[in-house]
Amino acid sequence: MAFTYFCQAVRTPTLLNNRYRIIQTLGSGGFGDTFLAEDTQMPSQRRCVIKQLKPITNNPQIYQLVQQRFQREAAILEELGEENPQIPRLYAYLESDEQFYLVQEWIQGETLRAKVKHLGVMSESAVKEILISLLPVLDFVHSKRMIHRDIKPDNIILRLRDGKPVLIDFGAVRETMSTVLNSHGSTTSSIVIGTPGYMPPEQAAGRPVYSSDLYSLGFTALYLLTGNTPQQLETDPQTGDILWRSDAVSVSSSLAAVLDKAIQSHPRDRFPTAKAMLDALQSGTISQVSNFSHADTTVMPSGQLFSKPTETLPQPNSGRSRWLTGVRDKPEKFWIGSLIFGCLIGLFILLGFFLSKPSPPLVEGFLGKQTNKFDDFPWLSQRPVTDADLRGKNAYELDIMRNSIYARHGRKFLNKDLQDYFNRQPWYRPKYNPEEFPDRLLSPLEERNVIYILAYQKRYGLRWFP
Repeated sequence: MAFTYFCQAVRTPTLLNNRYRIIQTLGSGGFGDTFLAEDTQMPSQRRCVIKQLKPITNNPQIYQLVQQRFQREAAILEELGEENPQIPRLYAYLESDEQFYLVQEWIQGETLRAKVKHLGVMSESAVKEILISLLPVLDFVHSKRMIHRDIKPDNIILRLRDGKPVLIDFGAVRETMSTVLNSHGSTTSSIVIGTPGYMPPEQAAGRPVYSSDLYSLGFTALYLLTGNTPQQLETDPQTGDILWRSDAVSVSSSLAAVLDKAIQSHPRDRFPTAKAMLDALQSGTISQVSNFSHADTTVMPSGQLFSKPTETLPQPNSGRSRWLTGVRDKPEKFWIGSLIFGCLIGLFILLGFFLSKPSPPLVEGFLGKQTNKFDDFPWLSQRPVTDADLRGKNAYELDIMRNSIYARHGRKFLNKDLQDYFNRQPWYRPKYNPEEFPDRLLSPLEERNVIYILAYQKRYGLRWFP
């Protein structure tokens, strides 16, 4: 039989409130313990989960306030469980020996973390199904003016009887237990509710908003797709963006766009509501964002999310070309006595330059003259690209390969030289402006190849515009 948590046998069964017989300890934490029990006063002796909650203060005045808040939060939990089948029902709440107890429905199944641990990462379709099932639950919770505050793989159970995800362990009751008296004589919570990594910055500062739950859900989805916790995901040191796509190369651009928006650091850059995130997930498009490609993403101050242009070709008269011309001109300025020495230095510099970087003639030939080397990559739409296909190619070739996938579907480009190049290709039929190009035109294989090439370029520093 599958249990919600790892279980530890209780040596001496006890009877709580002369009704609930403790069977096993399910978990233990700073706020109390969780037990599996059976209801002896029900004909079926149905099983339930009992959460024993301990206030962190012995102040009688604070205890009375905790008692009042506990009753209020218990009433909300009862309402949530009664009205939504993907939230455990509250059977009872009790007080005994200055401790508080919640008696809740036992969800037989497996947490998402346990699922990944046993079976490995999930497919995109499975993760998308979980999100589509959970977002209406969050929309319902938020409609009751509640924020879960601790969404993570451990707090979502895949119910055994129907496979639906069930949201457990709301943070409001735990916050009630941590109520204390501050230095100003008013009550406050002594601890931030949430889990590091899954908790957004505003929640860590004690000011959670509805989109805080979407942030946590986004990172939960990344864990299901990559097997990595938020702390294990790579971060761009300049922008702070989470670089997760190379760990899940088969994920479609539409789902990736939704997740990238959900995990933005500032609430204004995320989806405003769970319904908005659900709509984007189901439609494959994000409001005000029609061209979210596999390129790096940037967050604007206005909150609009957009992608950098995918073209990465340099201008022919780049700084490197001007530098090379300067090197060639400098020997004319040297004194005759140092001519030989200067020529030797120049020779070594030129050799190093030509061996390590594409030379200007290659750039001119690439942009100004159609060559068989660059003119077609139809196989990128027919089979997966591998490192062997990319090895030995320079940044120019890799950029053309990647952008040719978009060009084959009629995408136009902002970079004039890149656009001119594709205009010379007999198969190219420009149709969509960059901001109007629908990502759904790319097949899953093409999406995979775009991400694969981009990850390869990042890994070896082979992007012209890093």
